[in-house]
Amino acid sequence: MSDKIPTIKRQLRSDDPSQRTVALVLIGKSRVHSLMPDVIAMLEHDVSDDVRAMAAWTLDLLGDPDTIPYLINAMYDKSFGVRSNAGWALVHIGKRIIPNLVVPDVIEVLKDDDNFDARQMAYMVLTRIGGNSAYQAIQTYWN
Repeated sequence: MSDKIPTIKRQLRSDDPSQRTVALVLIGKSRVHSLMPDVIAMLEHDVSDDVRAMAAWTLDLLGDPDTIPYLINAMYDKSFGVRSNAGWALVHIGKRIIPNLVVPDVIEVLKDDDNFDARQMAYMVLTRIGGNSAYQAIQTYWN
C-alpha cells in the first residue's frame, strides 16, 4: 500500500471532489493511518459537503481516539451527512474503545442550546453508546 500513498495524496489535492472522495475511501478501507492528518484537514476545511462527510466516514474506519475532538466539531457542520458520519464515528469509537472518551464531550454538545442539529446528533450518539452518564444527560438536557 505504501507505493500507492503518493497517488492517494495527489487525489486528495485534486480540484475534483469525486477524486478527493475516492482517495478518502482508499484511505479508510486500507486503514492508512499515516494519512490521518490529511483526512482531518479534509473534514475541517474541504468546501464539498460530500468530501467532508466521506472524511468523517474515513475517520470512523480508522477508529483512532485522537480524532474525537475533530468528530465532535464536525457535529456542528451545516451538512447532515457530515454530522451523521461524525456521530456514527463517535458511536463506534465509544463502543470499541472506551465510552468515557466520547461521552463527556458529546454531553457538552447536547447542552448547547444554540444548535439544534448538533444537539440532535449528540442525542443519537448518547443513546447508541448508552451508560448511566449518557442516559442521565439525556434526561437532564434533552427537551
